[in-house]
Amino acid sequence: MEGNEADTKGFLDRFQGRAAVYSKYRPTYPGEVLLVVKRELGFDQESVVADIGSGTGILSELFLENGSKVYCVEPNEDMRRAAGERLRRYSARYISVDGTAEATNLRTGSIDLVAVGQALHWFDAGKARAEFARILTKQGCVAVVYNQRRIEGGVEESYARVIDRFAKNRAAVPDVDDLYVTRFLNNREPKKFVMPNSQSLDLQGMLGRLASASYMPPQGDKKWAEIEREVRGIFDEHGDGGVVTLHYDTILYLGRIPGD
Repeated sequence: MEGNEADTKGFLDRFQGRAAVYSKYRPTYPGEVLLVVKRELGFDQESVVADIGSGTGILSELFLENGSKVYCVEPNEDMRRAAGERLRRYSARYISVDGTAEATNLRTGSIDLVAVGQALHWFDAGKARAEFARILTKQGCVAVVYNQRRIEGGVEESYARVIDRFAKNRAAVPDVDDLYVTRFLNNREPKKFVMPNSQSLDLQGMLGRLASASYMPPQGDKKWAEIEREVRGIFDEHGDGGVVTLHYDTILYLGRIPGD
């Protein structure tokens, strides 16, 4: 599947009103991501990053904490506003950009690292690849990062059942796996790294985590009373001191886009 533009025309609407819960309740990325990028690419404070589809700035924050300059490219105004709140202490190095993966509004050859966190599946692959190739320096690299929720485990299986019961209107987007990323990089195989990650949540945290998903009913929907009952059941069964833990595998792909 080369592109998915037709499937993602409603992308902005899907996340409308979800920026606050997205910023607060989505899992962050482990610091090991930055360590791998430094080791593999010679990445340092002078490296300039473009976080494409940056959302509320969760991935951007990892690079800003490193001292890097980061362009946060995001088309959703609510998400950009939430990112501004989250990242305001980095104001000297954080630049918010109203743009898309296919039209970033960044200068040609100005970016050392294009980073994409939990967003590649929303892009038109062909157009985004061409745009990334345009804005990257000659030695520039692409980092694709995903927090992949594990499917085995009592909490994870119970959480998945809630999603299966209440999710609706899931977007027809591609699975971002090894083959997809290889194709995205114009058939150049990336380096792949897998690292453990986890997220400890109280009751409100799990409800917020569910509400951050584009395919779940928005908070306030009549279904939320049922969702809350289901989530309370998860805590009754698996809670430890009012907290449960979701486990993830953080997948990092590093690669370059060769010329056609």
